Amino acid sequence: MRGPAGQPLRDHIAEVAAALFYSDGIHVVGVDRVAAEASVTKRTLYRHFPSKDALIAAALQAAPPIAFPREGSARDRILGAFELLERFLTGTRYRGCPFIIYAAELTDSKHPARILIETLVYKRRAWFKTRAAEAGAADPEILSEQLDVLFDGALASGAKRGELKPVAAALAAARILLDGQAPASARRNSSKR
Repeated sequence: MRGPAGQPLRDHIAEVAAALFYSDGIHVVGVDRVAAEASVTKRTLYRHFPSKDALIAAALQAAPPIAFPREGSARDRILGAFELLERFLTGTRYRGCPFIIYAAELTDSKHPARILIETLVYKRRAWFKTRAAEAGAADPEILSEQLDVLFDGALASGAKRGELKPVAAALAAARILLDGQAPASARRNSSKR
């Protein structure tokens, strides 16, 4: 069987669950409701997901991703990540970062979705670290942590405030951090402009 958009049924169920968990909360939405909204039986749901925990982890993976730039200089790509974040927030019915929402509801650190969140956040930090190293940062490790905190803060604050000012502030702060970590030759060239 396939979902209404022609996708594998498993993916369809995960997408429906992702939308429901995101809008109403993980603990509020039961598997009965997910099955009904996905137009499948509970038995079919459990055939694809042996537990609600497995469904929650799959739903997190099905949540709309925030794109990261693939082209341009390392500096442009880092700043572009914040610009794409702003586009993402304006183009979705944004209620907050799914990672933050799921982590707040799932207190067991061994829950499959919590482990997935840690993995995905690690990958995002690693992306920032690689770009920081490519940009010639004096300390790519600390810069990647700083950029990741800014990114997460923009996601969380934007949700609480319902506006994009936190993303603009995070972008401005990222520029300052990048300038502070830039090699001395780049700082000299930048100050001549």
